Amino acid sequence: MKKFVFWVLIISLLIGPLLNVYAEDYSFRKIKNKLIELNIMNEDYFSNSSTVTRKECLIAIMRCIGLTDQIISLFNGADYTAFVDTHPYSYYGCAYRAKIAYGEECMVDYPTYRTSHTGKNTDIFFFPERNVSVKETLAFMVRCLISDELEYDGTIEKAKAYELIYEYDNFVNDENAFISPESFLILINRFVHQGRYKYYDKIEQHYDMNGCIDEERSMTYLEFLSLRP
Repeated sequence: MKKFVFWVLIISLLIGPLLNVYAEDYSFRKIKNKLIELNIMNEDYFSNSSTVTRKECLIAIMRCIGLTDQIISLFNGADYTAFVDTHPYSYYGCAYRAKIAYGEECMVDYPTYRTSHTGKNTDIFFFPERNVSVKETLAFMVRCLISDELEYDGTIEKAKAYELIYEYDNFVNDENAFISPESFLILINRFVHQGRYKYYDKIEQHYDMNGCIDEERSMTYLEFLSLRP
């Protein structure tokens, strides 16, 4: 009997972590399937299994607040320029116009052919292919939820106030570390359950590049997206 109990304990210790991994994988799978259903991303959305680019991060967030490829196409012809390394009539241009995204916000310590003449003054560049950090991801999300401008250094406190992050989140231990696809899915899932504030929708047969404001926060982003035809 003692031997039986001993081996049960040993087996439990061995398979316990595996069960937790499978549970987490199922949760991530469930979140991603929902985002695919809402046309936020597709099956092969992430180009890397360990990191997320600024492009992948921002486009997913902008789609969560209602922006689509179809809406983007209606902006073509507008006389507006945002970042010098992205197309003006795009997710990036709308994010800049709505004060959701700015240029390079964290100090870079590497020169590029684009920035060799400006040194570290890279705020006119978005760098869509650069990996995005936890803090940058949260900054994009928080700016969708507030009317005033967000100082980059105040991102973490604001994110906690909106319950986008919690003390037990391991990925917040280093806010400047590149975010993983799994951690990004966790944040996106929390974000779509936020009360809608800045959003994109059809208004009187035209679209506004600045987006709209729902001061009543009348529904969550998830409810908003689920109501679309």
